[in-house]
Amino acid sequence: MNRLRSNQIFAILLVSAAFPLLCRTDAFTIEGIFGAAIAAVVQLLLCLPMLRLYHTGFSFCDYARKHRILPLFFLAYLLIQGGISFVRLQSTSQDIALPFSGKFLAAALIALVCLYTVSLGIQALARSSTVILGILILTLILMCIGAIPQAEPQNLSLSPDDTIWRGFLHSMIHADELPLLFLLLDFTEKKQFRRIIPIWAGKFLMGAYLSVLGMAVLGSRMAHADHPFFAIVSVSQPLSTQRADAIYLLVFVMLCVLRITLFTVLAAHLLRLCFPKLRYTSTVCLLLMLGISWGASAVTVPDFVSLAFLGILVLLIPGLLLFLPERRRQAT
Repeated sequence: MNRLRSNQIFAILLVSAAFPLLCRTDAFTIEGIFGAAIAAVVQLLLCLPMLRLYHTGFSFCDYARKHRILPLFFLAYLLIQGGISFVRLQSTSQDIALPFSGKFLAAALIALVCLYTVSLGIQALARSSTVILGILILTLILMCIGAIPQAEPQNLSLSPDDTIWRGFLHSMIHADELPLLFLLLDFTEKKQFRRIIPIWAGKFLMGAYLSVLGMAVLGSRMAHADHPFFAIVSVSQPLSTQRADAIYLLVFVMLCVLRITLFTVLAAHLLRLCFPKLRYTSTVCLLLMLGISWGASAVTVPDFVSLAFLGILVLLIPGLLLFLPERRRQAT
């Protein structure tokens, strides 16, 4: 895989984090904003072990070629997250006007597009992430312009149905940027803590922006919205022709394609590390993700399982690698 700049990693992870926000089904609340702020700080602290590990001279690719169990752990996580992304696409597409019908047709079409984008490589993905991030920012500005006439500041109040703890837990469960960062750090020269702060700052600001906008515009209707982002879109039309929906749908599809492509690129890379002679790794990974999505749509994973899996990948594994004798010898 090619080298990446720190600003490209920022764009990749921030655009990837935007897709779950658009698919979110929980209501936006002030308590959720405070919980997300605390979670952002905790997630930044969880980056310290992996950064320290890389500063000792650790290389994920080199270590994974000798110890197959390491890439297999991350491979399983990427495949599961890719399958969950397909599930989010399917559930969200049922409530918005995508130009195709059928429960799995959207996932199949997205998978075909992702198969093509994977073939372009991670450098092309990084360049397109920067462009899509710019489009996303412009779209959010456009949404604000349309929402201002509908906004009512008195709607910005505490929610009796939410707590800061729930907001914190929700943010931690969706913190898949941590394992992705652990993998992507192997392909960049600059691994300073100050360079990763913008990732979580940007994610928090984007979530807080949508939360404030959603509460101000929707008010009590927020509780009845299946997907708050698209509920905001439905009442904030900045264009007199009412064709702004097409812009939001286009952004939604682009974010979905980029997120699944990112999971596929990294999963295929890990699969090649484990099985160097295996061919068509990208196709294999996409098919596995689609298969997982069929099962995940009918199964609810407990929150503690997701948190435990995340803790193993971003805290336990880097911590153990730091204290291995061979790692200590490299550090000295």
